Amino acid sequence: MVKRTGLWMGIILFLILTPCLIYFGAGGFGSSLCAEGDLDSDGIREEYILDGQTLTVREGAELLWQSPKDWAVDNFDLGDADNDGTVNLVITLWKAGSFGTIRPFWKTGADASYKNHLFVFKMQNNTFKPVWCSSDLDRPIISFTIRDVNDDGLEELVVEEGEYRKMLGERYVINLHGQIRTTLWQWEEWGFRMVRE
Repeated sequence: MVKRTGLWMGIILFLILTPCLIYFGAGGFGSSLCAEGDLDSDGIREEYILDGQTLTVREGAELLWQSPKDWAVDNFDLGDADNDGTVNLVITLWKAGSFGTIRPFWKTGADASYKNHLFVFKMQNNTFKPVWCSSDLDRPIISFTIRDVNDDGLEELVVEEGEYRKMLGERYVINLHGQIRTTLWQWEEWGFRMVRE
């Protein structure tokens, strides 16, 4: 009994004294997730904090990056998603518009959809540069991790995908009663290709 009580007290103290637990898994709206990484390889670890729907990156007291106010970030992970030998910041987010300021010529009219997206960034000179930013995803991402699943030396995205539920107009949310499937994606030159469903 004494040993168990001591163990539980140690765990409780650890949780109280640890403001940012290392993040390894999935989040969701309203989640608070943290990670540490040295994406610019300067020997100083950055702190990645997802609080509510805003992702903030700090190096010491310096704010390096914060997600735009019109993004609702729901998850992130750090890993070499594009297999170029450097660690990426990969995030899933909800935002209005399937495209940015540059749109395909075949798309005309309003770009008003509000759906889920996957964005991949790399860090250069303490600035995050986009590597790849998806348009609206066909299925919203509930959770994902970056890891080498098949021991081929290349990282894959392991994704749990859900289904959309239409709210009002072109605004969508995750259908909490929809089917969930796990898919495996790998980077191929420009974007991800599904390698297993």
